[in-house]
Amino acid sequence: MKVKYLFTDDSSPETIATLCTTIIGHLNRIKAKESKSNLTEDSKHHVDNELDELIGHFEFLSDLATGKITEKEWGNYNFDGDFEQWFNDYMSQVYDLGDTKVLTTGNIQEKFMWID
Repeated sequence: MKVKYLFTDDSSPETIATLCTTIIGHLNRIKAKESKSNLTEDSKHHVDNELDELIGHFEFLSDLATGKITEKEWGNYNFDGDFEQWFNDYMSQVYDLGDTKVLTTGNIQEKFMWID
């Protein structure tokens, strides 16, 4: 997954929304490929759940950044307006997923994905 080229010093809500949209697209493509991969069913199940959770996180952050969830509602989600911190936390989870060891049907353990 190539994402590092997207990162800048700008952490405005608009930039965060754009980053979220791009990363959601990448995660959805990975999910589609993963479902047809040679991973064991247990590995597929684990990875699929993680991808769904991450997609949900980035969709939520995008909704905050675009105003679909209004600033008045932020308190309902314990959101303090720090888009950059929340984005970085979610990206840490993406990196953790990438480092996850998965098992193939050929009984080979490998890193799930490379991120650069």
